[in-house]
Amino acid sequence: MVDNGTKQTIETMKWVRWLWVVVPLMGVMLYLYYWYPEENIGPQQPIYFSHRVHAGVKQINCRFCHSFVDRSKHAGLPVMEKCFFCHKYIIPDHPQLVKEKEHYESKKPVQWVRIFYVPDYVKFRHEPHIAWGKVDCAVCHGPVATADRLRQVNFQMGFCINCHKQRNAQIDCWLACHH
Repeated sequence: MVDNGTKQTIETMKWVRWLWVVVPLMGVMLYLYYWYPEENIGPQQPIYFSHRVHAGVKQINCRFCHSFVDRSKHAGLPVMEKCFFCHKYIIPDHPQLVKEKEHYESKKPVQWVRIFYVPDYVKFRHEPHIAWGKVDCAVCHGPVATADRLRQVNFQMGFCINCHKQRNAQIDCWLACHH
């Protein structure tokens, strides 16, 4: 026969064991739900777009959408007509595409959140890097083909200098990069 004190101790030990399991489990779940997703993905855009699906799964070349990359100062955002070149036929009723079509038809520009930032005093051009230097987009922009949402990047001079040194490219700051 077990007395009340022993019974209460056994009951308390059961609750303590459950707490040792449940509290860490809840902590992990909260971390994964609230904080972890935000660590490796960029800001939410007004219209969802997955580079992983387009550049990764579908293997669409960067230059198809960013068609000015090898002949102008900026790669530029694709014009909406480029999206509807495919999406006029492929999943045209997807809610995000319907949203984009509303912008397109009303001629209201989409307020995209800027992802890649180069300071104004830097005269960076894609053309020499892509056309002459044969630098792959992923060198600077990272593994875009594996990302649903791109992380914001604030390019710093050290990043550029290291890359130029590795490739024996010009590192004369005032002639090459700065105004």
